[in-house]
Amino acid sequence: MRNEVASKYSRALFGLGKDHDNLLELKENLSEFWQLIEDNEDLNELLFHQRITPEDKKRILGKIFAEELDEDILHFLYILIDKRREFFLESIIKEFDTLVDDAESIMHVEVTSAVELDDSILDKLKEKLDSLVDYNIQIKNNVNEEIIAGIVLKIEDYIIDGSLRNELNSLNQKLKSIPVSKLGVN
Repeated sequence: MRNEVASKYSRALFGLGKDHDNLLELKENLSEFWQLIEDNEDLNELLFHQRITPEDKKRILGKIFAEELDEDILHFLYILIDKRREFFLESIIKEFDTLVDDAESIMHVEVTSAVELDDSILDKLKEKLDSLVDYNIQIKNNVNEEIIAGIVLKIEDYIIDGSLRNELNSLNQKLKSIPVSKLGVN
């Protein structure tokens, strides 16, 4: 049921954004709203508490977010609350983001490195990826000291592992596969 609801409401919001030519703004606004809900326990409680009436939820959200949220997003949230579908909001947002990314040719790339990469390196990487694919590349840099050096690229379901840790693991496997007799050990 969650997928059905997410698909139905995300497509409705997508259609609205397409009609108003503001898909990216809606995506960003909805993402910021969701981040606030995740970070603020009181807002989370307000939105998802079953004993708070829809009218109270809408009134309070309206007071808090009337100036902060796009009017379309606020009205969309009101509809979700009226229909008691706010519990599906996270799934709806994920589905909506996917629809917008497809429509706007956006590709998300995660770059994992042992240290934080500076903007010039990320810009060069973005330029290189832009030249290879016909997408608007958005890069997110993650830091994981365990990779030692190099980078790991995650592009959708593909992983390109150019880390030193991967090379060392590969070398270790090759060494383990060498028969003992070939090492000159009896």
